[in-house]
Amino acid sequence: MILVLLGTFKINFSRPLFAIEKAAIDYQYDQAVIVQAGHTAFKSDVLNIRTFIDSDELNNLYQDAEIIVTHAGVGSILKAFKMKKKVIAIPRLYKYHEHVDDHQLDILEEFAKHNYLIPWNEHDNFNELVERAKSFTPVPYASNKQDLEQYLISYIEQIS
Repeated sequence: MILVLLGTFKINFSRPLFAIEKAAIDYQYDQAVIVQAGHTAFKSDVLNIRTFIDSDELNNLYQDAEIIVTHAGVGSILKAFKMKKKVIAIPRLYKYHEHVDDHQLDILEEFAKHNYLIPWNEHDNFNELVERAKSFTPVPYASNKQDLEQYLISYIEQIS
């Protein structure tokens, strides 16, 4: 099963869903694709779209997922890392009015450069990312709160 998490930010983020739906149709996925869409309105005959999923069920879905596709928010990514899941992450981008800035792009680049996840960049083919994920062995993530705190402080100082 592929679990897709769009986050709870109150701005539409349908861009990845168009690509995921197209891949699911074109490549006739034999596994379920479950989407927690949050505030993103999207109708699909091939994706199992849910607005919000309660935390117990979401934990079970995380555990059952072969691949987790998520917005590049730290919370969703770190939860997947803790469960030792293969992650494909896509940033919400300011230029598409998906967020108020491009901090998710910075987060994605930081995690990708350490090979913790597979980045979904703007023109990537989703099915190729799924195929890559099947054989991808991520570097185990070791939380270093001090490094994370320093990174966040530096980032906040940059944008202030």
